[in-house]
Amino acid sequence: MKEFFPQAWRKQLARIDKRQIEDWGFGVIALDDAARVVLFNSAEERLSGLPRAEVIGRDFFVEVAPCTASRLFRGRYLKARAQGQLDEHFFYTFTYRIRPISAHVHMLHDRNQSPLVFFFLDRVVPLFEDLA
Repeated sequence: MKEFFPQAWRKQLARIDKRQIEDWGFGVIALDDAARVVLFNSAEERLSGLPRAEVIGRDFFVEVAPCTASRLFRGRYLKARAQGQLDEHFFYTFTYRIRPISAHVHMLHDRNQSPLVFFFLDRVVPLFEDLA
């Protein structure tokens, strides 16, 4: 599977901040232990079509993207929380509030580095706007 999240940052999750993720060309979402969105970068705003102001502080699985409240997505989040560590790649099609978008998701959590669970998202198929 294609890597798009910088390998060097896997051991530096605690250092990921709001300013830094704006430089990354792929989507970044980070959730706290109550599944509230803490980080949401501009690439993810563009990918999802959801304004950051409507997302930050909201329950990701209930208010932001209910289409992810499945065993395939939320199940992995719950596994990450329970185990304290997770580093998995999978493909997922987001269908809530936006046109369906297939994405490569890299879910990463290491409780020893950060309390947050990170989702790094990259489009599987470029959007029409990306081709112009």
